Amino acid sequence: MLLVLVTLFWGVTPAFMKVSLLEIEAFPFSSLRLFAALIVSGLFLLISGSWKRVEKKDWLLFTIIGLFGFFIFQICFPIGVKYTSASISALIMATLPVNVVLINLLSKSETISFRTITGIVLSIVGITIIILGTKGGISLEGTYSKGVILLIVSEMGFAVYTVKSKFLINKYSLYQVMFLVILFSFVPFLFISAKDVLLIPFHSISAIAWTGVIFTGIFGTCIANILWYRGIKHIGSTKTSIYANLPPVFGIIVSFLFLNETLTLLQIFGGGVIMAGVILVNRKSAV
Repeated sequence: MLLVLVTLFWGVTPAFMKVSLLEIEAFPFSSLRLFAALIVSGLFLLISGSWKRVEKKDWLLFTIIGLFGFFIFQICFPIGVKYTSASISALIMATLPVNVVLINLLSKSETISFRTITGIVLSIVGITIIILGTKGGISLEGTYSKGVILLIVSEMGFAVYTVKSKFLINKYSLYQVMFLVILFSFVPFLFISAKDVLLIPFHSISAIAWTGVIFTGIFGTCIANILWYRGIKHIGSTKTSIYANLPPVFGIIVSFLFLNETLTLLQIFGGGVIMAGVILVNRKSAV
């Protein structure tokens, strides 16, 4: 249920991002969002009192996860979405569980069952059905090769982040791992966008835009990823990753309830197929 909550946060995050991006450029927006996430994760760590001295050998893994996982996703994903159609973006995002499976198979981190593979395939089929049921269907309009490449790289980055975090969260607290990963992502992000951040007209930014920064930073980035870690710790990275295909379902529901968009039978069916895939992967075996 906590992972479903994560996907709810991620499902509504694009709506909040769009509102904020009307007034703040993408890179400075991401810097502000990561800064909010860093502050809150630091407070969680302080309140929990769970800081543990990091062993020298683990700093390398923190660096890999922070820079080549989380940071790569944060920087490549928004640009990739900009240069691809919404339908193509959704299809590429649906490959996360596949990437996680491939990394786990190559590193022999987890055993992958036939039921898990079937559930992943079902969830990807569900995403495809939802797109087909959306006005316009699968479209290449506005899609450029650089956008596709950036999205593929971003999903691989998030897969690395998902798989490699398991070792650290079994050794350190969820709050400490989250704080350090965000820190390793925020510093380089601030370095490349510091000039743009200083040029932000803070006095003219609306309360709605700030709400987008705060929500996507605190809930979409910090809290969601802490709960994501909890899922990885208890059910493994492969089973957790399949929940990443649920955000489109919540996105459609939110659009239907608050934006007066039409909900088609094909979209409902696609959502049901995704849920079937998630349930199949996480269903306990009969005794």
